[in-house]
Amino acid sequence: MNRLTVWGGVFALLILQACDNGTPERMQTDNSVTDKVTFTSSIENNSASRAYDGKWEKNDRIGVFMLNNADGTPIESNVPYITSSGDGNFVGDGDFIRFPEEGTVVDFVACYPYKADLADGLSYSVDVSDQSSQKAIDLMVSNNLTGRDLTNQATGNNLQFTHVLSKLVLNLRSADNGSLQGLKVYVLGTKVRASVGLKDKKQTEPEGEAQDILMYTNDDCTQAEAVLVPQTIGGKLKLRLEINGKSKEVETGIEGGLVAGNKYIYSLTVSNTGGQIVTDPEAEYTRWFETPVITESQLAQSNIRYITHYGPDDEKVRNYSMLYDTELKIAYWVAYPLCSYYTEGSGKRTDDWGFDPAISSSLQADLKKGFSGFDRGHQLPSADRVRSNRMNATTFYYTNMTPQIGQKFNQTIWADLEEAVRGWSSGIDTLFVVTGAMPTTQTDTHITYTRDNSGNNVAVPKYYFKALARRISSTGSYQTIAFKMDQKTYSDRDYKKYALSVNELEEITGFTFFPNIDDQYKNSSELW
Repeated sequence: MNRLTVWGGVFALLILQACDNGTPERMQTDNSVTDKVTFTSSIENNSASRAYDGKWEKNDRIGVFMLNNADGTPIESNVPYITSSGDGNFVGDGDFIRFPEEGTVVDFVACYPYKADLADGLSYSVDVSDQSSQKAIDLMVSNNLTGRDLTNQATGNNLQFTHVLSKLVLNLRSADNGSLQGLKVYVLGTKVRASVGLKDKKQTEPEGEAQDILMYTNDDCTQAEAVLVPQTIGGKLKLRLEINGKSKEVETGIEGGLVAGNKYIYSLTVSNTGGQIVTDPEAEYTRWFETPVITESQLAQSNIRYITHYGPDDEKVRNYSMLYDTELKIAYWVAYPLCSYYTEGSGKRTDDWGFDPAISSSLQADLKKGFSGFDRGHQLPSADRVRSNRMNATTFYYTNMTPQIGQKFNQTIWADLEEAVRGWSSGIDTLFVVTGAMPTTQTDTHITYTRDNSGNNVAVPKYYFKALARRISSTGSYQTIAFKMDQKTYSDRDYKKYALSVNELEEITGFTFFPNIDDQYKNSSELW
């Protein structure tokens, strides 16, 4: 059996808003610094807030309106503010708004990107037909600052921006690792124009005729993006792929409409060989941030099962998920979150070996007495689930086991890596982990077997891997790293030598890890 190629599609969405207006005559006051208004800023879900990044960039400009709190009339309109260093601290770009000296209570509305030619005050016209410069249509709005005057100036003025458009991100992979250069992707049959009220963030009905939108693609055509007007759509949103004179229409999982503030991420495997384009979209399955992509063709295989376990003490808490092969009787990967919730508690190692209740025992290896010549190697380590004995027992399901060399591998260098991973999970909200075992390589597709206690074949992995991701809360960016170790005995315990980038691991395994993270964050192999 050849190794799996795992790619597919997911969705999430993004939205952005801008503002601008003709500016009425400015109020003239003294030159005292205390009445000048400056702003800090934050972006809702800022990890996915910009066309290309998760944070402000140098010299980003916003337009700011100051409104009378009593009746909502503008006192200052569309005053340009700038964050010169890109840290989100905004000051007047040539002029400052000043609080009214008579003590009038005011509200603030702001928008990004700054647009100097707003035609009618607090209404912003959107046109997304041209995707070549997404920053120019990356619209965000802030209307949270209300009831402000000089008496509360000292508490700071934080503009909280939220997104009002939709965004589609298409992650593209070649089924045969060939080039996708020249690929064009169109979003079919959507309206591209609308108006947005900046005070209430409400959008008018989309205007004009529906049309096809050419998505922006990166240089190697591995990602396509489009900022879209929220709207109702008939059926499912469709795409058209074009390359080398060939064309293919694809249905996405977006159905019924595009929702304001959502970022949809869709992963798609593309084959450009032969006389037509062949695609393999993502299957429908319960997915978490750490879940690798599973395609429709993979789940259609009778021997492939996607298994998800929840916390036995709280069914609403996810425990782990896996992609399990009932013929090979091993999981290709086990994905799980790691934080203090799971690693601190009253539980201990239970050694409660048993069949996984999620699937028939006849589809699993019988490992009550273990393997001959191998350890029963956990993919999700026992020590990663000690909140309770009941939770720890779920790590001893036979589906979580693979035949792994014990001395000088599972009990040494691999155990040290597992301990390091637990250490990296401390002090952060959540570390996302995917541990895997592959029975074949790119150059060796022959599968070696051992026997379980009932004499059934169990595939022996040729290598093991880990893919890790964590979010940096201060910047909204991500750190990732991966490790790959062949199934062999090791004379040392230096797991650091086997670090590589997540992107490199994707090329080796064929899996897409952390599909919600931009590729720019998956290129590092630096140790944490």
